[in-house]
Amino acid sequence: MSRMGPAISVISMPQGITLYFTFASAMQGDEAMNAIVDRGWVGRLKRAPELDAETYGEFCESMRSFIFGPMSKAIAPQVAAVIEKAKTAGRDLERVNDVRAIFDPLPIVTARNRLLRSAQEMMWRRYRETFHAQDDVFRSELATYDHKGPGTVAYDADWDPPAYVKHPIHIQPGGYGGDPLVGYWYHHASNVFFIGANTQDEYHLSLAAATRVPKDGKMSRILELGCSIGQLTVTLKERFPNAQVYGLDVAAPQVRYAHKRAAELGVECHFVQRLAEDTKFPDGHFDAVTAFLLFHEVSLEAGVKIVQEAFRILRPGGIFTVFDFPTGHKNNDPYFTYFMDVDSKDNCEPYSVGFTGSDFDGLLKKTGFMVERGEQDIMLACTTYAEKPA
Repeated sequence: MSRMGPAISVISMPQGITLYFTFASAMQGDEAMNAIVDRGWVGRLKRAPELDAETYGEFCESMRSFIFGPMSKAIAPQVAAVIEKAKTAGRDLERVNDVRAIFDPLPIVTARNRLLRSAQEMMWRRYRETFHAQDDVFRSELATYDHKGPGTVAYDADWDPPAYVKHPIHIQPGGYGGDPLVGYWYHHASNVFFIGANTQDEYHLSLAAATRVPKDGKMSRILELGCSIGQLTVTLKERFPNAQVYGLDVAAPQVRYAHKRAAELGVECHFVQRLAEDTKFPDGHFDAVTAFLLFHEVSLEAGVKIVQEAFRILRPGGIFTVFDFPTGHKNNDPYFTYFMDVDSKDNCEPYSVGFTGSDFDGLLKKTGFMVERGEQDIMLACTTYAEKPA
């Protein structure tokens, strides 16, 4: 079926001003739908199907920029003042309830909490509505790429994951895997979350660069646990082009989108839907395993099993690189304690407080790893290197 070219309407205005309006002429069937969807790429990012969604996302991004910029600077001296006052009064501020009692009465803090929650709700809602407005188009696209390379994807659409992964994490409707198009709208909304600092995978490129190579230099097989939409998986393959690189996630919609995007970028990765604590890979199969912001989003019990599984599937001398929230910080910083409690409740992060208060290094060592802490990174994440003894 042929498609007619665009039509141009010319409107003459007073004072010599002429306005040009370009619009698509009549099309039929799938061609028309695809024309609406495909708005091209900006570097590595495929644009949202509607300009309105992009501008709405930019508005939400500006809200987050204000919250973590000028608003945070304004909050800092008030937080310091109430902490000093509480300490002078002899309060130790070790319990969450005590911390909430001194920070909740501050209007600027409660305003910050409300704005952050609203920005999160708004970004999810707008992008989700945008992609579901053309539901059939994107479902068809995923189905096409299921059997298209480079790379592969394996999933079970009927698999019922464990209860702990069904939380609406980050107040995301349906959680990570409860919506067949979640990969699409999660990708664009996460760019808002990163306040524009990851639209070209910049953050994940830095994580791939920070992933440690075993001492013998061998990197033939690499696995990312909890790969989500596969940004780190792809950047790992780009850094190590001769390696077989796998991305594993519990959510079928995420690995399907991850594969589609990797194939569009021409990067050969292999995505599988499995549990991070039960990968099904053979013993000693990988030279390197990574996990980005995974452990604070699973239960402590699941975290123990995931560490044990990483140890099992790594070869002797292999490296487990973990990027996640710093641990062992419980009660050290009252405002950090407050921030994590608010985030846990207002942003549906049910496991984050338990993780940040845990001895993650101790867990790694108990499992058999040799542990080294890397430098603090952005987004509160830090790097931990765990080496399996040779």
